[in-house]
Amino acid sequence: MNKNLPKIALLSSVLMFVGCDKVPDMGLGGKSKIECSDPDAQSLVIDSMQKAINSSAKGYAASFERPTPGSSIRASINQLKMNLDHIRTSQDDPQSTKNFCKGTLTVMIPSKVIQNADVTREYNGEFDVQEDAYQQDIELEANKVSYEMEYSVQPTDDGEVIFVEPQNGEDLAMFLAYVLIDADQKNHVKGKKVAEAKQEAKKVSEAQSAADKAAAAAASAMAATAAEQAKVKAEMDYKRSEFNKMWGRASKEAQDSITYDQKDWVEWRDEVCVEEAKTAEPARQEIVRMKCITRLLSDRYYEVKSYFDNY
Repeated sequence: MNKNLPKIALLSSVLMFVGCDKVPDMGLGGKSKIECSDPDAQSLVIDSMQKAINSSAKGYAASFERPTPGSSIRASINQLKMNLDHIRTSQDDPQSTKNFCKGTLTVMIPSKVIQNADVTREYNGEFDVQEDAYQQDIELEANKVSYEMEYSVQPTDDGEVIFVEPQNGEDLAMFLAYVLIDADQKNHVKGKKVAEAKQEAKKVSEAQSAADKAAAAAASAMAATAAEQAKVKAEMDYKRSEFNKMWGRASKEAQDSITYDQKDWVEWRDEVCVEEAKTAEPARQEIVRMKCITRLLSDRYYEVKSYFDNY
């Protein structure tokens, strides 16, 4: 899920809402000004921020696999505690009923909301809430946001309705909207993480099972090879023993007459059997070599015996 696309789409819809409300019976008498610190004006500033957060949150929520419902968005916004303090008039035009104002808007975000939002952001590989605020030059200390809010306040000509028009705050509304939606998405993300962990565990289990089977097969093959090799060696040793006995029964004169020929034959035999062994799999090369020696030694036995018998 990519946040960049929703942000672009939301910029046009996060323009701060103009707030208006009827003025209590204050005897404004037409075109009197409304003070920047007027309680109704303050309420309208906060109300416009809440509406902007709601608008931004709806657009962002739609980018998720399971969009956060509107009721959850409204409930989340109600968890934010907002106050407008340090209010002052930034511009006063004697010829106009409009006052331009500044004030510090503080927003208390429940710590649990930030923690939940960070779970979602970690899963998506995004900045946590604290770093996100830093990147956007939004002042966030622990769970308290402080924001320099600019707005204008003006009564209607008949003095019965107040209009409050924020001059900034789009970035704050979007920041808070993203925090609230990310927090709401935590359970869905945790469910996905559990499902992914189970899937990964299944893969690991299957891989381990395959490895165990392969190891068992390899061990079985090695055992079979070792058993065969022991049998072949026993046969080779028996042929050598029989050849040596036959050689020992011959006279020394007969032995001396064929000694050099026998040495040449042994060298030839070893070369032939080594080359023959190279054609086999590495695990069976020694078996092939010993079988070759046994075979050639059997043939040599009858050749030498015939020679000694006729010497």
